[in-house]
Amino acid sequence: MNISENIQWILGDTASWKFYTNRSYRAKIQIADPNQVYNVAGTPGVVYNCLEDACEKVGTNGYVVTGIAGEMWPIGEKAIKKYKVDPEKITSEPVEVDTVELDTVYAAILIPKSTQFTLEVDYGEKAVLHGNRSGIEHGDGDYVLVTAKLVDGEYRPDPDDCGRIINGEVFSKLYKPFSKQQ
Repeated sequence: MNISENIQWILGDTASWKFYTNRSYRAKIQIADPNQVYNVAGTPGVVYNCLEDACEKVGTNGYVVTGIAGEMWPIGEKAIKKYKVDPEKITSEPVEVDTVELDTVYAAILIPKSTQFTLEVDYGEKAVLHGNRSGIEHGDGDYVLVTAKLVDGEYRPDPDDCGRIINGEVFSKLYKPFSKQQ
């Protein structure tokens, strides 16, 4: 079942994707080290994402990002292009950076905060993310975000993208509506 079918299973036939591009925002980045203890006491090489209640292993090649709400996640070397930083200046200590506004178009859909859900992702290591989980703010609800593909002149959610959850409280700080005039 692809991501669009999963969303329809959660929301029914009223599922409506909207399109966005990313905003620039301030984050922190550091070299990923499987021997370093990050924010999971006594567990080296693992970061805890407080927004989606998920632990993820860091790789031996890549970085760890801390987002605007203190959430942490690992990224691979190819994802560094999203950050305004010289990779040579990244160390084991977090460095403040701004993200780069890319021309990538994303498809997102709001899952109302009354609906708790999970999303299994695989970015080299499998993880289960929890949307609209209790104990934190979500605004109107969390979003599921995937890259969009241009098909016959129209953007559509990429069925091959496993997606990610973006907390509804911070979504508008990270993404802005896509306009074809951009």
